[in-house]
Amino acid sequence: IAALATLYLPWRTPGPSPQDLSHLLPRLEAMGTQPQAPGEANSTDLAEAEPVATLPLQVQVEGPLVMGDPRLNRRLRGRFFLRADQVTVVDAAGEVTFQQSTRGRVYVTAPLLQVTGLHQGQRLQVTGSLYDPPGALNPNGFDFRQYLARHGTFTGMVATTVTAVAPAPWGLWWLRQRIVRSHVRALGSPYGQVVSAMALGRRAVDLPYPIQDLFTQVGLAHTVAASGFHVSLVLGVVLYGARSRSPRTQLVLGGTTLLLYLTLTGPQPSVLRAALMGAAGLAALARDRPVNPLGALLAAATLLLLLNPLWISDIGFQLSVAATFGLLVTVSPIMARLGWLPVPLAGALAVPLAATLWLLPLLLYHFNTLSWVSLGLSALTTPLVMVISLGGMISGAIALVAAPLADGLGKLLIWPVQGLLGLAAQAAALPGSTLAVGQLALWQGAALYGGLGLLWRYPPAQRRLGWVALTLVVVTLAPLGWQNVTQTRVTLLAAGGDLAWVHQQRGHTTVILDGDGHTSFYTALPFLRQAGVNHLGTAIAPRQRADLWADWLPLQQYVPIDQFYSPAADNPWGDRPNGPRQVQTLGVGQSTATPTLIVQLLGSQNPIFRLTAAAQNWLFLPKLDLPTQDYLAQGAAAVLPSPVLVWPGEELSEALLAAVQPQVALCYGQVLPEFIERQLRDRGIQVYWTEREGAIAWTPTEGFQGYRSQRHRPQTLD
Repeated sequence: IAALATLYLPWRTPGPSPQDLSHLLPRLEAMGTQPQAPGEANSTDLAEAEPVATLPLQVQVEGPLVMGDPRLNRRLRGRFFLRADQVTVVDAAGEVTFQQSTRGRVYVTAPLLQVTGLHQGQRLQVTGSLYDPPGALNPNGFDFRQYLARHGTFTGMVATTVTAVAPAPWGLWWLRQRIVRSHVRALGSPYGQVVSAMALGRRAVDLPYPIQDLFTQVGLAHTVAASGFHVSLVLGVVLYGARSRSPRTQLVLGGTTLLLYLTLTGPQPSVLRAALMGAAGLAALARDRPVNPLGALLAAATLLLLLNPLWISDIGFQLSVAATFGLLVTVSPIMARLGWLPVPLAGALAVPLAATLWLLPLLLYHFNTLSWVSLGLSALTTPLVMVISLGGMISGAIALVAAPLADGLGKLLIWPVQGLLGLAAQAAALPGSTLAVGQLALWQGAALYGGLGLLWRYPPAQRRLGWVALTLVVVTLAPLGWQNVTQTRVTLLAAGGDLAWVHQQRGHTTVILDGDGHTSFYTALPFLRQAGVNHLGTAIAPRQRADLWADWLPLQQYVPIDQFYSPAADNPWGDRPNGPRQVQTLGVGQSTATPTLIVQLLGSQNPIFRLTAAAQNWLFLPKLDLPTQDYLAQGAAAVLPSPVLVWPGEELSEALLAAVQPQVALCYGQVLPEFIERQLRDRGIQVYWTEREGAIAWTPTEGFQGYRSQRHRPQTLD
């Protein structure tokens, strides 16, 4: 089967059919129906930029809503998948200028009010602009094109209006909605959403993103994702209640419960895997035969991959299989070593420890972070998680037939929910609760699993547990530590038109950022995590703007800042706690020395600045019109010469180019007109563009290189 999978996977990998909507994109763009496509999508929540201008022609796509109800993203916009069967182009007067039948799914983002009340299966007419989903542009950046391709989708759409052509058909969405509303009525927001997510999984409810981020940070993300834990819990309760019944009755009750729960949560890989193994256990119980747990796991995983081979790259499926395997083979040995503890306490420690050991290589490989508080917190919160999950399931089931009774029962969950959130918040506030370990290579992940395999199957290795553990730590951390201590690297990140520049020199990291909080969270933070950066030595904000602290808050929360520089006369952080250690003012026209570079700010409203780093001068320009450029070239000619010019892609005057005399020009804007690039190349200047080459990195040995020209592994999200 493994050998045949090398042929089966490419055969089953989806691609656009000849009638797919994506094939019409060039034609529609030539008709003038599309603004410039959005820049890099760093998350499934992005690819939502509004059209840059009102267009004379608009695209209308019609078809049913598929793959679940609309969900909210971090910008509070709705997102959903539409199975398109017709595309129409209309002019400003509403006249149809083009119409054609089509096929294929479309990923749509739309204003919140436009998607309120829509449900799966409902036929919609969506008006907006289409775009080709972008790929990853930065190290550890999210590959939006790959994400959509795994869902059989090759076109994105930014919608302005969404019209329901037909009313929503009755479906399972009604049951889920009734359960979620019961929890919210009983507990309020966000506690009601937390209970619903822990009962049905976060895909059944819009769980607030701050809570999702908190649970992810402290290693509790699995509690709000429907998984084998939830299936085992609900099946265990049913079998315990039917323990006095015949095996056949237990089989019927257990099978019915599995089917109902699977129907409510949806066909998620982790739930399907647990349901298949649960069905095997029920069948064995009915026939009074033992179950081979590892055989059941292998059979369930193989069957699911035959059903959908793309799940092999689904992080939820990988984590589910690895955690289950760890529980099957490692809990007993750990319990034996913890024999000096009371059995309940030993079990509370052994279960999360066994799962964590076998999850660790995957977590490091995919997310580049390690939460050292997750193990203790998982053991401490297991009773609360069981109470909330089971209570949410029971109250949800009652809500389907007796809503007032369910509301009263749901109110009893307020204390365990508050306790769980409080413990998670306290754990996240601990210094260094989450450590960035850098991007693991595939061979390092394989070495970690090889070491775990030795401990599992090779008794001599079990007797040398300390040496094996030390070897695995060295294999994991030594390459990254050596790289951080010795490397000198400068990286200009692709940030959708914002400036994000990172300088790494022998363990000291400097970030220059001129963008909002989304740029910090989606662009700078993933890059720093894959680089193994746990604190910033220097942070520079070149522009004086309102709420400057909010732009940097996503970084400060996860990567504490030692020294923060900005043109602001007053401390931008004010009296807010947990700010940078030191805040200093950049004086206009003055040179400021930091531990690894010298920066000279030439303007605060227009953040023109020059810095000396990596043994060369870099000149950074904002958007400037040509007269202002000529004035700058005349008034500051003495300080402008720089081998490297970083600018947003605007036209450059001849006077300014003569004053700067750049050898390399790096464009970080979303647009770089062809005539401007030709102007620079005609002067012998090397031109790099982040929207084309991806992040631009410079090292003393390799010079400038674009990210897309190198082999890379994009960020993987669940």
